[in-house]
Amino acid sequence: MKELYFKALTEALHESGICTPTLVLDKERLDRNIDHLIDVLNKGFDYRLVTKSLPSIPLLQYVMRRTGSQRVMCFHLPFLLQIVSQIPSADILMGKPMPVRAARHFYDWHQKQTSSMCFSPDLELQWLIDSPERLDQYERFAEERGLNLRVSLEIDVGMHRGGFRRSAAFSEALRKIHHSRHLTLTGLMGYEAHIPNIPSVLGGPARAFKDAQGRYQNFIDALLTELGQDALEGLTLNTGGSSTYTMYGDTSFASEIAAGSALVKPKNYDQDTLEHHVAACYIAAPVLKKVDHPEIPLSPVISAMLRWVGVLPKKGAFIYGGNWLARPVFPRETEQVRLHGRSSNQELYGFPQDTELEEDDFIFFRPTQSESVFRQFGQIAVYENGVISDWWPVFQEEHNPRETGAQNGDSAETKIYSL
Repeated sequence: MKELYFKALTEALHESGICTPTLVLDKERLDRNIDHLIDVLNKGFDYRLVTKSLPSIPLLQYVMRRTGSQRVMCFHLPFLLQIVSQIPSADILMGKPMPVRAARHFYDWHQKQTSSMCFSPDLELQWLIDSPERLDQYERFAEERGLNLRVSLEIDVGMHRGGFRRSAAFSEALRKIHHSRHLTLTGLMGYEAHIPNIPSVLGGPARAFKDAQGRYQNFIDALLTELGQDALEGLTLNTGGSSTYTMYGDTSFASEIAAGSALVKPKNYDQDTLEHHVAACYIAAPVLKKVDHPEIPLSPVISAMLRWVGVLPKKGAFIYGGNWLARPVFPRETEQVRLHGRSSNQELYGFPQDTELEEDDFIFFRPTQSESVFRQFGQIAVYENGVISDWWPVFQEEHNPRETGAQNGDSAETKIYSL
């Protein structure tokens, strides 16, 4: 079955004239994964798309249409600007705390953009706050600019990567926001990607999941104690992730779940919680040079010995590109030849002697993650019904706003970088 699939994919790539390393997205497999996600959403959850894992505007728009959600989670300032410009209806929650300078750059940029005026930060953007110090910074900035900032508090539910951990600091932050003229509390976010990786000696994923639920509920209880039941109305209570979203059975403490990688299922997400999902993305690398009896430089005799003991393959190929965060999956038993080292230009791979592979065919790799790998290829080749049906551009860095390097009298705080 695998051989037939990749032969059909090879034929589609040849028919499209593709001759460079290409990121391929199988749209039919993507749909299957979305259907599994919708099964969980039907339990009552709202869904927030994780944009770093689906780093393409057309891809995000497609998933939005299929799931009926406009909620996205954003992790990078340049990508925030692209989303605001191209999907102004998006409801955006920042997925990590950003330096207050990032907020300053965003509002400077947004004020100058006519194309993004349909986007209202007062209604559609939540900044993530992880500490009392950052909360103070954002309040001072909002007061300086006369802004109303919507803020969501990052809470530590067991991963220990930051966020509010102690109830005293959390309660103080709630009081500060409640009495502020420039800040509005819009939600909580508790990320728990550690859960599937907890070993059985520590209780395993089941215990970790129960612990995370209890920690999240403690923060909700603290919120109710501090601000009352009415304060909970309409709040974004975000949790989950691609490796954990399937574990949620009801909305007893969280109102929305986030996921992204699960929809394309790179190699790192081969976990029990996603056993019903299928891999939907591959790198296709053209074969440039077939090699019989690969050798290491200046050592033909040693090379023969290494082939005899299996350290060097009896057959191999140099590919176009390489050194990606990915693992070869086809042809079978394909492996990178470590004695030749890694190369991003022409990397050597070996495979069994009976492998049928010609120059200009493809070796297929499965990305270990999507967030950085997708963006290395510029565009995504969409594979559907046996053909490459579309090309979807990925996020670009464009001009990454920095506070250094302002020239010609422009201050670092007012210099605007357009897309």
